[in-house]
Amino acid sequence: MNNDPIQRCFSAAKWEKAGGYCRALRAGNIIVTSGTVAFDEDGNPYAPNDVYLQTRRCLEIIEAALQQLGTDRTRIIATRMYTTNVNWWPEIAKAHKAFFDGCEPTTMLLGVCALIGPEYLVEIEAQAQAATP
Repeated sequence: MNNDPIQRCFSAAKWEKAGGYCRALRAGNIIVTSGTVAFDEDGNPYAPNDVYLQTRRCLEIIEAALQQLGTDRTRIIATRMYTTNVNWWPEIAKAHKAFFDGCEPTTMLLGVCALIGPEYLVEIEAQAQAATP
């Protein structure tokens, strides 16, 4: 039986308390993040009409959570991206590529009918492998 403690971190997302979840969780050397939309430091929508900037911001929020749990983007092994318009994929892919230059994870991009609010164009979740605790 593994008795390693589970570590959790939280962010400025208003939905975390309301929904009873955390931004990221570390169990041993596995870290998973919740779906992340682009919000600013106060929890407000970030760059509502720019899918490139929103993608970049989602990844920055994810990396900030990873750093709280002892790792960074270079340890991300998979991302899952959701968008309300798959025609935006070139801008989403461009931001993803720029962020992960040299440490590319696996990924997928799915079109969905809606996200948590109409101002959000993309949502991303990630899985990382941290160094052994």
